[in-house]
This record gives sequence, C-alpha cells and structure tokens, in this order.
Amino acid sequence: MTTPPPFHPRSRGGSARGRQVSSRRVRDLILASIRNGTIDIDAQLVEEDLMIMFNSSRGSVRAALNELSETGVVIRRPRVGTRVNRRDLGVALDDISATGGELVHIQVTDQCIVPTFPLIRERLQIDDDVVRLVENSFIANDEIIGMRSAYFSPRFNADPNDLRDKPMSMARTLAEFFGVAPGGASVSIGAERADERTARLLDVRPGETLLSREILYTTADGTPVEIVFDRFRADRIRFESQIDNSDVTWCAEPEQAPAPEESLCTNEISQESDPEGPVRLAQPG
Repeated sequence: MTTPPPFHPRSRGGSARGRQVSSRRVRDLILASIRNGTIDIDAQLVEEDLMIMFNSSRGSVRAALNELSETGVVIRRPRVGTRVNRRDLGVALDDISATGGELVHIQVTDQCIVPTFPLIRERLQIDDDVVRLVENSFIANDEIIGMRSAYFSPRFNADPNDLRDKPMSMARTLAEFFGVAPGGASVSIGAERADERTARLLDVRPGETLLSREILYTTADGTPVEIVFDRFRADRIRFESQIDNSDVTWCAEPEQAPAPEESLCTNEISQESDPEGPVRLAQPG
C-alpha cells in the first residue's frame, strides 16, 4: 500500500464532518485504488491505514471491505487479515484489447451459416438470405472472461482459427480477417442474466448478472461489416474509454446590451425629467 497521511481527524479531536462516512464511497475509492495500482495487487489491507488514507471511519472501511470480499476483490480471514485478491481487467469500450497491457486471446467455439433476419439485414445493409455466425471465447490470464457471437456476410470466408491464440484487437481483426481498412464502431452497453449454457462457459452461476455489449463495426468508408453481441463476467472486466474534448472552445456569453427600444425609452424619460426634481404638470391658466 501507499503511505497514508500522517494524521487522522480523530487525533486532532475532529468529527465525522468532511469525512468519507459512506461505505459506498469508501468502496469506490478502494476499488479505484486497486485498479490504478495505488494499492498494489496482493497488498495487505489494514483498516487503520485505510481510515487514514480515505479520511473515514472504521465502520465505513469495514463495511466497504466486506462488500469487496463478497465480490472476490479482496480476501478476508479472521486473525490473518485482508489482502487484495485480484484486479479486474480494463477492456476498451469498442474493442477486444485490454487497456492495461494484459493480453486477450480468442478461442473459436462455433462457426456456421444461418438464415439471416431483418435486424442483421438492416444493420449490415445486406440482402443475403444467409449470414455467417462465428462464436468466440475471450481468454485473459488463462481464464475465460467473456464470449462473442459475431454476424457478417458470407462473402467473408476467412478462417477465424487463423487468429486463434494471437493477442487481439478489432483493428487487427478487420485488417487480417476481413481484409478491410478499420473504421468506426457503434456501441450499446447493458446487462443481462446468464443462461445455463453461457453460465457453464463462463464458469458462473445461472442467472448471474453479466455485462452485455452490442457493437456494429464499419470500414474506413463507413460501410457496415460486422455486428457482434458480447457477454462478459461482470466480476472480471470493466469497460473503459478515453474522451478528448481539448479541441472544444468555450466562451462565456457576453452580457447582453439593452434593446434599442429600452434605450430610446430611457433616453426619452431622462430628457423629459427634471434633474432637480420630479416632473411638474402645467397648471391651467
């Protein structure tokens, strides 16, 4: 672990005001610290150190660690202590590749030709009566972390096994398998329950929540080439994306000048007004 600050609010007679009293917030901070390496993998977690690090109470830290223990992020053992068990894998939002340098491989589990249907025709902009289906497993750290069902036109007849056991990215897949220049991707993220077959493949309980992802990949000229449906273990991966808004120029709106009508009205009033006092009406002669 990193060295915590040298003081705790209680040592100065402080109260809970301004502290991370919510176990949910403490859990978020611990998990983020594990993900980015501020807390080392396999590190021993000491409640007092975490109280100081996150300016929190013992109850909130303990509740946060219990929640992380239930999801397998940490392991808690009586009279032994708490240590980090694992760190989930960051996967690019629109890609297969991991964001932290870990390698993701694929294993082909099924491939066949199936009748097409309206969704595929519309999304891929094709008129084929049949479509090619390839199912893959995603493997990282010798563990299956997800699976993919990919649909594309049968005119792409390369063998997906040629990509087996190679570190994967969609740019490489589009270039080497489809033979096209990589373009953009349209992504939709959701969650779903694992059916029995998926649960067996991913080694989870049937009904467990999975992260789901639908992506439409296009070529450099915008032509749709493949639509995929992914399911990942929610306790093993997280989706990540980098957004750069540095080219956006923002300026505060200038103060609005009075409308011409308002200016005229103001001027007329000032001209008709007596600077020495109120306007006096003429009396009858």
